[in-house]
Amino acid sequence: MNTNKQKNTSDIFVGIGAALHDTSIAALIDGEFKYRKSERAFGVKHHQADDEWYESVLCEWGVNKNDITKLVYTDAGRQRFGRRVRKPYKGEEFIVEEDRICIDHHTAHVYSAQSYASQHAAFDGRGSGGYSGRWTGLTISADGQKKYKDLSIGKYLSYVGYAMDFKGMEVDFPGKVMGLQAYGTPDLELAKQINADNILEMCGEWMYKGVDSRDSKFQDFVATVHKACELIQFEYFKVFDPTKKISCSGGVMLNTVINTELRKKYEIDILPHVYDGGLSIGALRYAVGHNFDMGKFPYCQDDYAPEDVSDETIERAAEELAQGKIIGWYQGHGEIGPRALGNRSILMSPMIKNGKDILNSRVKKREWWRPFGASVLKEKAGEYFDIECSPYMLYNSKVKQSGLDPITHVDGTCRHQTVTYESNPAYYKLISAFEKRTGCPILLNTSLNIGGKPIAGTPEDANVSGLDSLYIGNQVL
Repeated sequence: MNTNKQKNTSDIFVGIGAALHDTSIAALIDGEFKYRKSERAFGVKHHQADDEWYESVLCEWGVNKNDITKLVYTDAGRQRFGRRVRKPYKGEEFIVEEDRICIDHHTAHVYSAQSYASQHAAFDGRGSGGYSGRWTGLTISADGQKKYKDLSIGKYLSYVGYAMDFKGMEVDFPGKVMGLQAYGTPDLELAKQINADNILEMCGEWMYKGVDSRDSKFQDFVATVHKACELIQFEYFKVFDPTKKISCSGGVMLNTVINTELRKKYEIDILPHVYDGGLSIGALRYAVGHNFDMGKFPYCQDDYAPEDVSDETIERAAEELAQGKIIGWYQGHGEIGPRALGNRSILMSPMIKNGKDILNSRVKKREWWRPFGASVLKEKAGEYFDIECSPYMLYNSKVKQSGLDPITHVDGTCRHQTVTYESNPAYYKLISAFEKRTGCPILLNTSLNIGGKPIAGTPEDANVSGLDSLYIGNQVL
C-alpha cells in the first residue's frame, strides 16, 4: 500500500463491504471519515444489505454517486450500483469502470488493518472464491510472498455448533464453542490427528448421540477440537518472522484464546473491526491509497449520539452499580466491531455473588457456559490481570485476584478491556466513580443487546428487558 500519496480533501472515496453477512459502508468525504453497519440500522444481527441501502446512506451523507472519486467494494455481491461483474480471484482487482473497482474478500481484510506492518494475516471462517475454489485465508510474509489458505478452523468450530444444535447463524457458532472448550481437557494426540477429512464425521458422531453440554466427555471433545484449531493456526503462522509485527484480520482473529497464545510468540496487531464488518474500511483504504484519520476510533459508528453525559449523571450511575444494580449504558457514538467497549454496554459490579447467573437469567439469556467480559482502568490493570494493555477485548488474561467470580471464567481467565481517559472520558469517569465507592476499578461489561440481536444501534434498541436502569446521555429510564 502507498502510505505517502495524498489526495485532495475535496475528493470522495467510498468502500462497500458487500459480504454475505455484516455488511457495511465507509467513506472519506472531504477528509472526514464515515462508517455505518447495516445490522445496527435494521436491528437484524449479521444483516446483509442491498444496493438501495448503500445508496440511501450515501444520500444521507450528502453524496451523489456520480460525484464519487473512487468506489471500491468486496466480492460477495456480483452486482453493485447496477453493474454486474464477475468475482475477482485471489488478490486481483476487477475494474468495472475507472472509478469502480471490485477486490477480493481477503484483500479487503488485509487493507482493513490500520497498522502498516510488513506482514499480514487474514483468516476467515468461510472465506472467499465462490462455491468452487473457495479459500479461507491470506498471509503476506515479510518478504512479500503471498499464500492463500484453503482450510478453515472457523468451519471446524461451526461443525461442533451444529452437533450441539445451535440456532441462528453459523457465523456465531465458533464464538459460543470457544467458551465451552475451557471446561474440558484436550487430548493432544487426537488434536494432532484432526483434519478436514475427519472433522465432520467426528462431530457427526456426537450429534447422533445427543449432546449434553455438561457431559465431561463432550467438553473434552470440544477442547480437543479447539486445540486442533490452535495447532493449525500456529502452523499457518510459521510463514512469519516472529521479530516483526504482524497485522491480523479476518473473523478467525476474534478467537481470544488462540490470540492469547499467538501473542506469546509473535507481535500481533489486531483491531476491533477484523471481522466482515470491517471489509468496507479495507475497501475504503484501498480506494484512498494511504492511511487516514478515523476520528474518535473505535467509537465512530455513524449512529444516533445523545448529549454528552454529565458528571452528576455519571455519579448516579456509579452509585447504582455499587448497589448491585444492572444498568444499560448508551453514550456517544457506537463502537466499530462486534464487542461493546463502553458506549453500548450492559454494566454490573464484578463482585456480586452469582452475578453471572443473575445477569444471564434476567437479561442476556445466553448459554450457561459463556463468560462475561470486563472493563478496567488501564493504570490498574496489572493489579488484576496478567495483560496490562488490551483496549479491544481481543485477548484472554489470567485473573490475579479472587472475589471477581462474575467475570472469571472456569479456566481463571477474563476477556478484559483496558480503559484510558483519552480513549473514553465518560466511561473512564464512570469506572473511577465506581472504584471510589467500592475500591474496585473494574466493571462487568457485556454488549447492550439480548441474544440473537445486534448491539443497540438506536435508543429504542437499547431498552432491553431486565435492566434496572438505562442511561442514554443524561436521560435515565
